[in-house]
Amino acid sequence: MTADRIYQVRIAASPEETWAALTDPERVRHYYFDTAVRTTWEVGTVIDYVGDDGEVAMTGVILSFDPPRSFSHTFIATWSGAPDDQGTLTWTVDPEGEGVLVTLAHAGGSGEETAGGSKELIDGLKGYLEAQTA
Repeated sequence: MTADRIYQVRIAASPEETWAALTDPERVRHYYFDTAVRTTWEVGTVIDYVGDDGEVAMTGVILSFDPPRSFSHTFIATWSGAPDDQGTLTWTVDPEGEGVLVTLAHAGGSGEETAGGSKELIDGLKGYLEAQTA
């Protein structure tokens, strides 16, 4: 297992805009490796990140959902064909000044590929949101 990783970024966006970018399928698609989130957001239900071709690139189970502040889910990578347990992801949105501080905690997992991917996600979220408000 890889040590837990914490990624944080300050974003010039409102908490509401940030929450929508994390949970709305069409917004998620813009920064989440061309996938849209599919879930009911109820604790214990499945969360999938699905490509335009209908293939599930990542799946898991919702562990917590506390809008508009945080949610977490298990992370099973499926992009290589076989399920690969990559631990859990927890997203947190904290108001800070004129914007927000977003934290992505990636607990567990086994590879540099997903560690780099988590960093790319949080940076992509920032780029997407700040381009919307520019």
